[in-house]
Amino acid sequence: MKYTIVSRLVKRDQMSKREWTDLPILSSIADRLALNELIRFRAVCKDWHAASSAASDKVEALPDHEPWFILYGDDNSTCTLVTEYSTKKHAIDIPELNGTTCLASSQGWLLLFREGSMFFLCVLSRAKIDIPEMFPHSIISNHVAFFSAPPTSNDCVVSVLRQTETEVELYVIRRGATSWTKHKLASTICRNIKHAAFLKGEFYFIDDWYSMVFFEIETSKLCHGRVVCTESETGLRFSQVGEKNKLKERLASDDMSQVSICGTVISCDNARRNRIVPYENSRVCKKQGAWFQPRFHQITQNQSW
Repeated sequence: MKYTIVSRLVKRDQMSKREWTDLPILSSIADRLALNELIRFRAVCKDWHAASSAASDKVEALPDHEPWFILYGDDNSTCTLVTEYSTKKHAIDIPELNGTTCLASSQGWLLLFREGSMFFLCVLSRAKIDIPEMFPHSIISNHVAFFSAPPTSNDCVVSVLRQTETEVELYVIRRGATSWTKHKLASTICRNIKHAAFLKGEFYFIDDWYSMVFFEIETSKLCHGRVVCTESETGLRFSQVGEKNKLKERLASDDMSQVSICGTVISCDNARRNRIVPYENSRVCKKQGAWFQPRFHQITQNQSW
């Protein structure tokens, strides 16, 4: 008899748990949560993650496509998140960012470097994809990178630019490749790379004076040149002064003089030209920051690059 009573209690408890995760009001709760609460809500379990899909879609559908900003680097996993639609800063926990340098940001993915290894991370969902091959350098200094497509795409190519006093080195790896390919160009033209982008099969790395290094994937050709601005309605455009000032205003309450900031390219659905947000490299780097588009990317379990 005693055994029967315990058995019924266990079954009742299991039923309660099952009904709790399947509550029909979960979606309504998710819709009313602040951003940092929504991120924690999604991490509870698969059912709560699924219930938050509508709320996550609303975040991704925000107008104007202005980037968000993540600030990290105090030797702990607590980061500061600055959104587009609120002046309030959110404290969120992202342990994957500990000890990393952000090299590139595109379509909601960050390309991060740590002790010779690289990986992709989606800030809001914490989806992570490792690049299995170690980078040729164990220390990053004066490197800028970009990638051609999301890491879940078979078309993803990563390009990392390193400048020396006499030449430019470009390291390239394709998804599924077993090693990095090195390309060299004797050039002292480009200094202080501020913009990185990819367009129509080519990577572009551009400095303050609009000198650039570009790499064509199909021919593996590395060249240097100068940017020519046109009135074309397609392609890429630089951020205007007013747009840059608005971004700085959102960070105005923080001391950014010792923060190295990774730029991004904003994909504009309602415009034919994507906007390049510049990098800001600090000589005294105590913290890292990155502009990124808000996305909740998901990957299958153990998905490899």
